[in-house]
Amino acid sequence: MKKKFFLLCVSCLLIGTALSPSLEAADSIRLAAPSAVLLDGKSQRIIYARAPHTRRAPASTTKLVTIMVVLDHLSPDQIVQIPGGLESIPPSKIGLRAGEHFYVRDLVKAALIRSANDAAETLAILVGGSRAGFAQLMNVKAKAVGANNSHFVNPSGLPASDHYSTAYDLARIIMAATRYPFIVNTLKIRSTVVRSVEGRRIPLNNCNKMLWRTSGVIGKTGWTRSARHCFAGRVQSGDRVIFAGLMGSEHRQYLWSDLRSIESFSSGKALRAITPAPPLSSRKDTVRIQKALHKAGYFKGQPTGFYGKRTKASVRSFQKANGLPALGTVGPQTWTKLEAFL
Repeated sequence: MKKKFFLLCVSCLLIGTALSPSLEAADSIRLAAPSAVLLDGKSQRIIYARAPHTRRAPASTTKLVTIMVVLDHLSPDQIVQIPGGLESIPPSKIGLRAGEHFYVRDLVKAALIRSANDAAETLAILVGGSRAGFAQLMNVKAKAVGANNSHFVNPSGLPASDHYSTAYDLARIIMAATRYPFIVNTLKIRSTVVRSVEGRRIPLNNCNKMLWRTSGVIGKTGWTRSARHCFAGRVQSGDRVIFAGLMGSEHRQYLWSDLRSIESFSSGKALRAITPAPPLSSRKDTVRIQKALHKAGYFKGQPTGFYGKRTKASVRSFQKANGLPALGTVGPQTWTKLEAFL
C-alpha cells in the first residue's frame, strides 16, 4: 500500500497533474477532457469524474435542453412560420428566411444535426415568445432533470455571460434527452435533407463524427472559442449504457479519442476500474513525453503537443523495449522510464 502511494505521489510531481492509477493496466481509461463525467445508465452512479461540477460554457450542447423544452410544447408535425430578425444570428445556421414555413420536426433536426442556431432561435421564439421567456423554461427543465448547477440565457449555446453548465449536468441532460424517442432517432442520423413547405431543400450533415464509426455513440457536440470542444452523449454496447458529459477539450481530436476510449469500455472491457489519468489536452505534458521519446530514439521530428497516432505508436515501441505493457498510454511506470531521458 505504501509503495502504491509513493508511486502515485512521484507521478503527480513528475507529470504535474493528478494521477489515480498506481499501475498501468488495460482496465484504466484515460480521458483528455478537463471536465468529464461518465454515468452508469442503469444505476446512474458516477463511474468516472474529473472536475465534474466546474462551471464551463456548454456551447451547442445547450440545444439538448432547448429541444426537450420545444417537444414539451410543440408537436413535431406542426407547421410553423419563420419569424424575422434571424439574419444576424452567428453561424452555425441554415439560412432560414422570414415568412418560410417548416415542420417543427425539420427545425429540430436542423438544430440537433447541423447545430443550426437560427433553427434553435426560431423554436425558442415560437415556444417562449422571446429569448428571455424561453430561457426561463430552459432553466426550469434543467432543474427538473437534475442539472442543478446549470443556467441558460439563450437556446443556441452562443457565448453569453451567466450561461453555463457542468460535465455532471451534461450527463444528466443527455440522460433525460434520450427519454425522447424523437431526439434519439434524430441524433442517430448521419446525413439528411429537410425542406421548407415551399420546397427549399437544405442538406444536413451531423457534427457527431463518431456516427461514421459506430451507431453506439450518439449525442450533441459543441464548440466556441470560450467553451472549446464539448460533448453530451450516450455510449451504448449491448445492454450497457454510459452517459457522458465532456467539456473544455482543447482539440477535436482529443474529443474523438475520449469517445473511442469510452466506447471501448462500454463494450465490457474492465469497466470496474475506470480511473483518471494525466489530461492529454495539456500540451505541456504531451510535449515533455515527446521530448523524452525523441531523446530515447522513439519519436522523430519536433514535439507537437498533440497526443495522436504517431505518439501512441512511439510510446508502444518504447514500452515493448522496456518490458512494459504496450498500451500506448503513459502511466507511472512508463513515465519513470521516460523521465531518465529528460
